[in-house]
Amino acid sequence: MGVTTITQDVTDFLSSPYGKPIVTNSALQLLLKQSPAAIDLIAETFSLTEGEKYLLLESDVGEGIFFAGAKHVAIKVVASYIEDQIITTDPKQLLEIEQARQDLQS
Repeated sequence: MGVTTITQDVTDFLSSPYGKPIVTNSALQLLLKQSPAAIDLIAETFSLTEGEKYLLLESDVGEGIFFAGAKHVAIKVVASYIEDQIITTDPKQLLEIEQARQDLQS
């Protein structure tokens, strides 16, 4: 059996009765940018170094730490052009996409 969890507020998840056991028993984990309010709990739960804490506090979009067992590695996830077009919420980019669609239809 597999369980996938995704949250934007890891402190809520870790404070639930089953949250910490699920996280600490997971084979693979991915942490992206974190808020200063949550970083100490996250650092304790994931046994982060000071450098890893800093990385999670200062990450850009798509940057973070990937955990596979006891190994930790910095990661940058880059969306393809098509993926970016599908998932963007940037108002300027949405207008550009809409204008490009209208230009194709004319």
